[in-house]
This record gives sequence, C-alpha cells and structure tokens, in this order.
Amino acid sequence: MSLHFPTINTFSVVALALVTPTGSTAQAPERAPGDTVPLYRLEGITVTVSRSRDEVIRLPYAVGLLGAAQIQGFEPTVSLDEALWEIPGVVVNNRYNFALGNRISIRGFGARTQFGVRGVRIIQDGIPLTLPDGQAQLSNLDLAAASRIEVIRGPASALYGNASGGVISIETAPAPPVPFRPELWILGGSFGDRRVYQKYDLKLGGREGGFDYVGHLSHFSTDGFRLHSRARHTLINTRVRYALGERSDLSLVINYVDAPQAQNPSTLGDSLARANPDTARDIVLPPELCPPDPGFGGCQDVREETRQAQAGITYRQGLGADHEISLVGYGLGRKLDNRIPFRLIELERRAGGARAVYRFEPTKGRLSRLTAGLDLDHQSDERREFLRDDQSVGPLALDQDERVTALGLFAHGSLLLAADLELTLSLRYDRVRFAADDHLITADDPDDSGERTLDQWSPMAGLRYTYAPWLHVYANVGRSFQTPTTTELTDTVGGFNPDLQAERATHYELGLKGTASGKVSYSLALFSADIEDQLIGSAAEGTERVFFRNAGSSVHRGIEAGATALLAPGLTLGAAYTFSYFSFDEFRSDTSDFSGNRLPGIAPHQFHGRLSYGHRSGISGSLKVTAVDGYYVDNGNRDRNDGYTVVDFRLGYRIGPQGFEIVPFLGINNLFDARYNSSVVVNAVAGRYYEPAPGRNAYAGLRLGLR
Repeated sequence: MSLHFPTINTFSVVALALVTPTGSTAQAPERAPGDTVPLYRLEGITVTVSRSRDEVIRLPYAVGLLGAAQIQGFEPTVSLDEALWEIPGVVVNNRYNFALGNRISIRGFGARTQFGVRGVRIIQDGIPLTLPDGQAQLSNLDLAAASRIEVIRGPASALYGNASGGVISIETAPAPPVPFRPELWILGGSFGDRRVYQKYDLKLGGREGGFDYVGHLSHFSTDGFRLHSRARHTLINTRVRYALGERSDLSLVINYVDAPQAQNPSTLGDSLARANPDTARDIVLPPELCPPDPGFGGCQDVREETRQAQAGITYRQGLGADHEISLVGYGLGRKLDNRIPFRLIELERRAGGARAVYRFEPTKGRLSRLTAGLDLDHQSDERREFLRDDQSVGPLALDQDERVTALGLFAHGSLLLAADLELTLSLRYDRVRFAADDHLITADDPDDSGERTLDQWSPMAGLRYTYAPWLHVYANVGRSFQTPTTTELTDTVGGFNPDLQAERATHYELGLKGTASGKVSYSLALFSADIEDQLIGSAAEGTERVFFRNAGSSVHRGIEAGATALLAPGLTLGAAYTFSYFSFDEFRSDTSDFSGNRLPGIAPHQFHGRLSYGHRSGISGSLKVTAVDGYYVDNGNRDRNDGYTVVDFRLGYRIGPQGFEIVPFLGINNLFDARYNSSVVVNAVAGRYYEPAPGRNAYAGLRLGLR
C-alpha cells in the first residue's frame, strides 16, 4: 500500500522536525513582541496538568505546552485547530460546523467521534469540561481569554480516569498587575459570496492586594462558508481569586454560553464535495431553501440550540513547607434542542462533582513528590426524542432519565533512585455506574429501564534518566480505558446495551527531550498502544442513527517529533511531525472481516511548521504550513480523503500612543486556495463522509487596551 504525502517528502520531514522548532516541547517562553512564537526551554519549567507541580524534564511521558503567542497571537480564537496543530500527536479537524464542534483526537483516540470530544479529557481552569460518561462539549471553551494550554499525550487514565488519548488543560490568562485594565478585540472576516463572520471580545481584569479578577464577554456570529451553516453564540467567562494567606487562596470560576443558532450542513459525498464544497444536503435545509424535489425525508431544517451555565470553586491550603491540599466543587446546567433527520431531541442536563487532592513535595529525601486524591462526578440527563418529518414534530419516541455516577481514587508519586534517575508510579481505580429510567412504557414498547456498572484499575510506571541538559530519556507503560457514553450505550430497541463493554488499552512509550545551546529545544516520542474491545459505531439499517459495538482489537503505533529554534533575534522556527500506523488487529462484523485494515479517519503523516518574526518596531507576523496525508474513511478501506497542504499568513503592528496599546492585524487562511476536506465522518451513511473546508479567506482585527 503506497502512502502519498503532499508536497513534502516524509523522510525530510522527520529530519526537519528533529532539528527545528515547535511549541510542542512543553516549556515556558521567553518574552517576544507581537505574534512571535517564543523560544521554549525545559529547565525549571513546571506544568500542573500532571495533577501536581512537575518540571517538564522530570515527567516520564510526552507533555506539550502552548503559550499566549500561539493561542491568541493574531488568530481569530474561534477553533482549537488554530493552536493545537503545533503539538505532535494531537489532531484538531475543523468541521466548520458549530452544531457538531471540532473533531479532536490524540494518538488516534477520539478520531471516530460523531460529535463532541471522546477519548480526551478537557479541563478549563481546573474545572472539567468532560462529563462522567467521557464526553466533552466545547461550547463554553474560552479560547480568546486563554494564555496557556497543557497537553498530556498518552494514557491519562492513571491520572484522570475515563480518557485513553490524553488530557488538554486550558488556563485563563492571569489578572494584570494593576487595579483595572480593559481590553477590546474586534474581528471580521469573509469567506466570499457575502458570507462573513465577526467576533467581539471585551476583557476586564485587575489586581488589588490579595484580590484579583478577570472577566470576558465574547460574541461571535457567522454566515458559514457552506449553505445552512450559520451560527452565533455569546459567552461570559469570569474568574475571581482571593489570597487568604501566604499559602492559601480561594478561586471562583463562572461561565455561561447562549448559542441560539447552530445550523448543521451535514456531510457530502465525494462528487458533490469536489464540485460544490459550499453546499449542503437537501434534507438539512429549511423549507424556504428546499429544492423542488428534495428526495426521501424532504427538508427538515437540521440545527441545534443550546444554553449552558457552569460554576466551580477551588480552595487551596498549604500545610507547612511541604504539604498542600486542594478542594474543588463544580456544577453545571445545560439545555439542548437538537433537530436531526427524522428526530427532535430535547435534553436537560444537570451535572456536578467534587475533587479532593493532597500533595506532598519534600525538599529532601528520595521521595520527590506524592499526590493522592478522590474524584466524584454525577450527571443527570432528562432525554426526550420525538419523531419528525419536513412538516411537523410527531409522536414521542423516547422518554427516559439517564444518570451517570463516577468515582475515582488515585495516587501518583516519584522516587529518586539516583541524582539523574527517577521512577514515577501512578495508580487509579474508577467505578462508573449508568442508570436509565424509561417513562415511555406501552404494550408495544416494554420497560427499557436498567443499569450498567463498569470499573477499571489503571496503573502506570515511568522511568526518567538525565544524561545532560540536551538529553533526557524516558520510558513508560500504562493501562487506560474509556466507557461508552450514555448515547453510545443506547441499544437499538431502547435502554442500555447489556453487551457493550468499556474500551481498554495498554500503552508503551519511549522518548527523548532536551535543550541545546539555549537556542534549540526538541522532543521525540515513539509510542504503541494495544486496544481491546474498541468501540465502533455504525448506522442501523434504514436510519441515520449510529449504534455501537465492541470490535475486537486494534494496534496504534507512531512517532511524534517536534522542536523549536531561535534562528536570529526575533526570528523563530517551529515544526511538529506525526507518523501514525493504526490498524485493526481483529475485527469481524456480521458480513465482513476488517482484520488487518487501517483504522479510518487518521492520516499516516502530518506536518505543521511555523516561521515567526517580531521586530522591536512593533511589527510581527508568521507563516504557517500544514500538510496532511490522505487517509481511509471507512472500515473496508475502500474510500479515502485526499491529502492536502495549506499555508496561512498572519501580520500585525503594535503601537502604543500615550499609555494606550493599539494592535491592528490581519490573517489570510489557505493562502494558495487549496481545495480539500478538513474533516470526515467515519463510516458515514451512503458514502457521505466529507466535510469540506473553505478556500482562500481573510480576516482583519483590532485590539485596543491600556498599557
């Protein structure tokens, strides 16, 4: 089987990635003006995504870090793909469909997700966006206010439970060191043909004594580049912190999102995606856009409306010089009206949880750190589904309450075997209980109430050896799992599927990382994962609904390479390369044998590079290149999504008259107008796999603030 990598030779990409930079080696930046991506160093830099404060060089697994320059810079701050492409092993496919959200995967986990995020744990300001059943919605993710993203790639279950791919932790920017500082962002862009989008962000922040705060109000609206892809939402995000003492503080996080419109243009077949990438399927259109002969099902105006409010409180208390405890509580409410083909889904969700974490960080002795804690989460959904057609909403088809309760106990510690050799051990136990109460019981529809309980022990062991600042070697082995979500657990006849089990995996990783001459930092990881009872979805006959089964076993093998380099004052170069060889080891359906086939939805080769420059005069900019190999889109490996290469350009100018800061900027996406599909739906009905991306498009913005 030949592999076609667009425009870039695979061997040269690997060589380039090992000697040039990327934001993927998790380190803290030197200061750099404007949009310039800073140089990253390893020594002394700590991350908290490991559930303790750990230096990057001491962690025996792959960790990535992005700073404000990569997250915000001169980006629209609308989608995570703007930043996360810079971390090898992480894939964010922008669907350009706000009803479904981005398709996010780490090392292949999550690539099959139909909507939301699966297999990856998402955290914002210490509060989980991932629900107890393992699914995350990103509607309240505040990317424009974020100044730091930390990513664990690999078996996160030993730390966080129900997540096989890894963890993404987003942190809001700290409060400015003045009592009051406002900032206004205005951005507008166009896809052509009078299809525009706009975004407005108002930020407030300040610090006075032991009190600090940040607040953010954001409004976004778009016509979408495709027919029937309009969306708009308003987001409010606040964080307040009060220092109770020298080593204790109390933090409160509140966010709210109102998304009254998110049209769903659905996917397209290959011929239509090539000929008219900006169109949509007839069945998703509203009546006023319905063609004369729309075919089976008519035009059903597929779209969703959602509102969500979430709040969390964190208390941290130092005990002596070496001990610390933190207590976290959070709660959320969500209301969703989702019109899909032939059904209207009404969902009211209430969820919440609590955390208790103890940390011990001794200054002497062989035990270098110890973290232990408890996670308790609960999710309660009231789900009602109505049959519908192109004319009206029909009878009630599903009426049930669904509850998920998850309990997790974990411990994580490191032991110095020698001055340059450290052993890290983690162990976690999870118990997840699903329950459903069926309220629609008739003579033809019996009671489908029931419950399922899934549990798992997740151990991990890692070893780190430091030869020199330019060479840190590590290895690890661990177990992970992910349960079916409440939607995936649903049986074709209602209630819960009694045969569906959690997906489990064993992970192995060997890596290198280091810094050379203070100008180059690099990371290299080789990983392998053996997956059992993989969760595979397929559409039921005669419907577009997807139901899940366990599909034997599969193997994930890959290489991740990344680096950053300072080429000259103000000039940095970054690169991230990922090689993925994922295949079914054993997978037989009722009619086919897919054993030995490549897993669909995952490109064998991916490359991202970024050249950034910032001048003392205030002008700065960057040029980004993203290349993705072609990949299969179905289990049978019959259909493929073509590979593509995309170039993006950013430019801005920072000026500051009389204490103000004014930053006009612009961006051009897909500079050379490449025609490609940015995402797919794996195993889609009738070969409608493809989600096209826009051609060349541009935006301009302005930031106004006080110095």
